[in-house]
Order: sequence, then C-alpha cells, then structure tokens
Amino acid sequence: MPQKPLKDYQEDRLERGVYDRRNALNDFTGKEWLFSTKTIIPKVFPSRFPPPTNSRGLHSLPIDLSQEFIETFTKPDGIILDPLAGLGSTLLAGYYTNMKFESSDRSIIGLDSDPVNLDKFRKVVDYLKITNLGKITYEPFSELTQVADNSINFVLTDMLNQSIKENQLTESQFTAAINGWVREVTNKIRNTASKLIENGYMVLAIPFYNQITTNDEKRSQEWNFALTKLMTTQLNSLGLILKAERFWFEPSNSKEEITVIPPQRRFLVLRKESFISNPSQALDFTDQSQLPIGPTFMLHRSFPPSFEHKLRGQHGGMKPPELIEYLIRRYSPNQTDLILDPFVGVGGSLLGASLARRKAIGIDINTQWQEVYYEVCRRMQLPEQTYVVGDSTHIVNEIIEDESIGMIMTDVPYWAMDKLRKTRGRFSKAGEESKEKLHSSLKQFDQATILTIQEWRDLVQNVFRDCFSKLANGRILAVFIGNMYRTLTEQQEGRSIKVGRFLLLASSLAEILVSLGYHFREEIVWYAPDKALHIFGYPYSYIPSVVHQSILIFEK
Repeated sequence: MPQKPLKDYQEDRLERGVYDRRNALNDFTGKEWLFSTKTIIPKVFPSRFPPPTNSRGLHSLPIDLSQEFIETFTKPDGIILDPLAGLGSTLLAGYYTNMKFESSDRSIIGLDSDPVNLDKFRKVVDYLKITNLGKITYEPFSELTQVADNSINFVLTDMLNQSIKENQLTESQFTAAINGWVREVTNKIRNTASKLIENGYMVLAIPFYNQITTNDEKRSQEWNFALTKLMTTQLNSLGLILKAERFWFEPSNSKEEITVIPPQRRFLVLRKESFISNPSQALDFTDQSQLPIGPTFMLHRSFPPSFEHKLRGQHGGMKPPELIEYLIRRYSPNQTDLILDPFVGVGGSLLGASLARRKAIGIDINTQWQEVYYEVCRRMQLPEQTYVVGDSTHIVNEIIEDESIGMIMTDVPYWAMDKLRKTRGRFSKAGEESKEKLHSSLKQFDQATILTIQEWRDLVQNVFRDCFSKLANGRILAVFIGNMYRTLTEQQEGRSIKVGRFLLLASSLAEILVSLGYHFREEIVWYAPDKALHIFGYPYSYIPSVVHQSILIFEK
C-alpha cells in the first residue's frame, strides 16, 4: 500500500478512481488500470534521444512509453531488467520514473552483448545532462549470471533487429538464418526467465522492419506478424504465457476519411507461470513458404451506426458496411468483380458490396440473418444481393463456378465465442458473489456446433479449401479475425489447471490459409477509438481490454 497520498504517485492522471489494497502489481486505481490494459496505444511520444536515435537498425522505444510500462508492471520498490538494453530506453525510463515520484526507488539493470551500445548509452546520458543515475546499472550481458534467480519483478526489452543478405543464401539457408536469429533472442530470454519472479511480467517489443538485401538492393521485409506466433510459442515453452498483444502507433493527421498507416511496435505481454513450461512445444520453421510474411498497417477509424444498425445488431459479429466498401474498393480492381462471403451473417459484406457497386453472393446457415438482411434492404430501399441459406462446407462447391470470384470478403465465426466463462457481464458488491449483469448478443450469433478449437480449425479449413478453387488467380481474400483472452482448463502432469491465455486466432487462421495455398499479403489492424473499455483483472492480474481486430489479406 502506498505510504503517501495517491495523488503523489500518479499526479498527472485525472479521475483516479479507487485504489485497491489487494493490487500487488502497481499503484494504479481501477480507472488507470482500465487504460493501461487497452490493446492499442495511439500516441505520439516526444523523443529525448539525441539524433540519430538509431539502435540496432531501429529507433529505440520512446523513454516515456517505457516509463508507462514500468509504472504499469511494478511497485515503487520494483527491480526491472532489460537483457537487450540497446541505447538504454528502459534504464532512462526507470531513472525518470524515480525522479517523477518521491516514493519511487526502483532498480533497473540493463545488459547488452554489444559494447558499442554501452558507449552510446553513456553519450545519451551526457546529452541528457544526467549526472547521477542512482540505482541504474548497464553491464555486459555476461553479467546476467550475477543476477539472483527469482529476484526481478519486471522484464522490459526490445527484440534484436536482424540483417540478412538474401541473395547470398539458398532458401534453406535463409530459413536457417531466421531460425538462428529467433533462437539467439530466445536463448537470451531463457536465461533471463529464471531471474524473473513467479507471476512476474515481461513485455517484449517486436520490430516491424527487418533489413533484407536482395541483388544489392535493400528492401524492408516485415516479419512482425510471423514472429508474433513464433516467439509466443517459444516463450510459452519456457513458462512465459502470453497475456496480451498491444500495438503502438502514432495517429495520422491525414484528412482522408479512411487511411492505413504503419505501426511502430507490437508488444507481447507475458507472465511467468513456470509450472506450465513445456520445452517440447518450441517451434522451428523449416519451410520459408509457410511463413505469413508481409507488412502490418493500422486503420484508426470509428464508424457511426448506419444501415439499420440496431436491427443488424441482433447479430454479434456485424461489421460497418462503409469499412467493407473501403476494403472492396482497395482490393477489388473491377466493378465487374463478383464478391463472395461464405459466412455472411446479417449481410454487412453484401451492403458494402452494394456501396462499392459490386455484385455479391452471401452464404449463411441461419435463416434468421437472411430475414434481417432483406429487412434492412427494404427499409434502406437497396437492391438485394444474392443470399443463400445453407452450410458453406457444402454450398460453395454446389453453386459457385471455379475461378468466378473476384474477391472473398468475410468475417469468420469465432471459436467457442460465448461458451467460455469470462469476466465481462458480471458484477459484484463487496462481500457478495458476482452476478450476471450483461447478456452478450453473441449468444444469438453463436454457431452452436463449434465447441472446440479443433472443430473451429476444421470448419475454416474445409470452407476456405473449397473457396480457393472459386477465387480467380491473383485475386484477394480479406478476412476479419479477432484475437481474444480466455481462461482455459488445461491438463498439466495429470491434473486440471486454469490458465489465462491470449489466443492468437489471427495467427492460427493465417497458418491454415497459407497451408491451403493462399499467399499472405498483409495485416490491417482495425482500431475503433470509441470502442468501450472494460476492467477485467483488477486488482489481481493483467487482463487486456481488446479494442482491435485484424483484417488479414491473402492473394491467390
């Protein structure tokens, strides 16, 4: 519990809310916790580094952003470690946190294998006119052995960047180079994991740009999306369990109605739960063709209710027709293109196709949603697109000709969406049992036959296998998919335990589609700023408030 009034700890935050004495992670109140668990960080941070701010081929994390992570995941007496310290963003963030709060007495340890980075850090310290770093140390990585096991409260680090000369390597050598890089980072983190306290957190920043040299010309090949799944699996084998995925981007000042911009970082938030470690789960990509490699963009835009939103809202998975229109116009070059949605729901893709002046076919197993779509068309005085009621695992082959589709635009059903117990929708008063309060509209949306992750995988694999032959060569599949946090019951050493996991459904879907022959082109992360936030884990654990979805783009 803080020794001083709360305002002295988080003086720059408004409407602090109520502090809970059971909060063992930080000194946040519930309202502050709410914003610290948001999966999107849309903010421009000032640069405190001298120009150039280039570290390992990348700009270092902003000191202020690193400071926010430190305040979120540590108490005033916490010990923080950065095993890939680079220019020292984590160290400087710890220094400024200690300067900001009188009660803060955090210790920060930075390690790096490259002595050049230590020299650069000293120059940054001189540039910032810091004469006394206090409890901040920067040492060679070999000094990690001097750090006691289970002594670190929080690990914050920025993943090493990689430079590969592709034209000098065969495909197998190239894949081996990527694996070697991942193993290098994983080994450093493996050695670090033993230093982290049980239930302590790690935040790993994954870069978006990796330098590839091809035929003496440099190009940016983006591995971020593929690395997310690979690193998560590697770290899970060490007992570091993924709890959240967060994106940081700087909002654009563009006057365009809808625009996409590149993000700065993707963060993996992990928690040490060593009893779950399983070294046999570590992955090793042996086939470069199976890697979903491509750029990531942010789409930062809310869409006001439209097209009988309340009526369509009976379905929990609807998407704004205006967003669908944008995607169709972006990826479908011809007005003569025929658009297919094998999971059409209440017809958002059909409405979007109408706005884009394209013909479309939608398939759904639920007659109710066909009736809703027809009613929307009647009220809006729109011509009806083709809506077929049936099972896409059979209907696609029966009614669609091969290579007749100009674009597939869909939103896949979620695995076990409303069957897993979750926090949202329950409330409690002090000393009382929690009670049901909110009833998710997804119960109506739920496809009752999807009970397991394997059944979900089988469904999307069967449907998109049939869709592949129907899509014309060179044309696009665009699919919405959202990652989510759930508490799962798992078997560990013969006993059932509950484990909170952030499920990378987007990566699982990409894995399936690439295996079917689709070529991964890019990821668009859609963030609606007006999406409601919810407090899930306070004050016991960090559970994200997921405010984004991925739109995965594939090409045949």
